[in-house]
Amino acid sequence: MRYVIVIAAITFFLIWDGLYNQGRYLDATVREMSRIVSYVTGAA
Repeated sequence: MRYVIVIAAITFFLIWDGLYNQGRYLDATVREMSRIVSYVTGAA
């Protein structure tokens, strides 16, 4: 049941971000995650 709640919350956030912020928060999150991944894989 908690997985359903988590998935619903993430879906709601993505829809809200896309409708009201033109995906600004999602874009910043993806950018930051890719930066962290490249840093970790580069440093390893």
